Amino acid sequence: AASDVYKRQAPDASYYLFRTEVVSSETPVEESYWVEAAERADSLGVDIINSSLSYLFFDNPAYNYSPEELNGKTAFVSRGANIASEKGILVVVSAGNSGEEDYPGVGAPADAYVLTVGAVDPDEVYAAFSSTGPTADGRIKPDVMAQGINVSAVNESGELVSVAGTSFSSPLTAGSIASFWQAIPSYRNTEIMDLVKRSASQYNNPDNLFGYGIPDFKKSLELVFGIQQSIGEFAVSPNPVEDLMYIQNTNSDPYRLSLFDPSGRKILQQNNDDYKIDLSGFSRGIYIAMFEQNNQKESLLIIKK
Repeated sequence: AASDVYKRQAPDASYYLFRTEVVSSETPVEESYWVEAAERADSLGVDIINSSLSYLFFDNPAYNYSPEELNGKTAFVSRGANIASEKGILVVVSAGNSGEEDYPGVGAPADAYVLTVGAVDPDEVYAAFSSTGPTADGRIKPDVMAQGINVSAVNESGELVSVAGTSFSSPLTAGSIASFWQAIPSYRNTEIMDLVKRSASQYNNPDNLFGYGIPDFKKSLELVFGIQQSIGEFAVSPNPVEDLMYIQNTNSDPYRLSLFDPSGRKILQQNNDDYKIDLSGFSRGIYIAMFEQNNQKESLLIIKK
């Protein structure tokens, strides 16, 4: 079956699935279910929540949200999403599919202080159904965009199918963020959100159709580490370095790293179980990093600022 071999953005992540939607009706109680699920997720140590739900209109029109109420702090589900964010969870929410409806704006909790994801087609063109901003209090929405047309997925029968909607652009983004966050686990959720937006295609000129644009996670890493310098199978960044230098090994073979001062004296040695070097206690100057792998040796100059 396709599900036996199909992998996406975050194959090493662990998942919990919370079902809060009542398919047969649309009532405000579902917002309470969403918040209850978020509380449970927090208790389990969840780092990222992906939510492909949008609340705007209900079976009883008396409960509908007006555009003025979509300010990120009125809807019960949006208030819950904000609390989840304050607790350190990165909440990723689909913008909604009402772009061609009478009210094209994002619903709740996409209006909250979360990462809201709209949809583009495979050619990175805005998908007409993708909900737009701004929020009632004037914030840019969506925040970023991802593919939401002709998205490959595995259905409940294990078959590979093509699907569409911001319900799919959102989890694509959440999965990418999970892999990105693994590279810099000490960063807070707000810092990760900022890096994702700063890497996006129109960060310097956002609008309420495309948000900050399509994220570039390689650029996000470069914003953290600086431009990499590489030799053979290894890359280090940033270089020059102030404190922490990160090592990337392009294959999985064991290696040993030795660091030498300009006189040739070995001042540090570590095996491949560490992916970073702490140079915070070293003097400014030039050092030599030697990588030994498979009976081969490669050297790289390191500048300590």
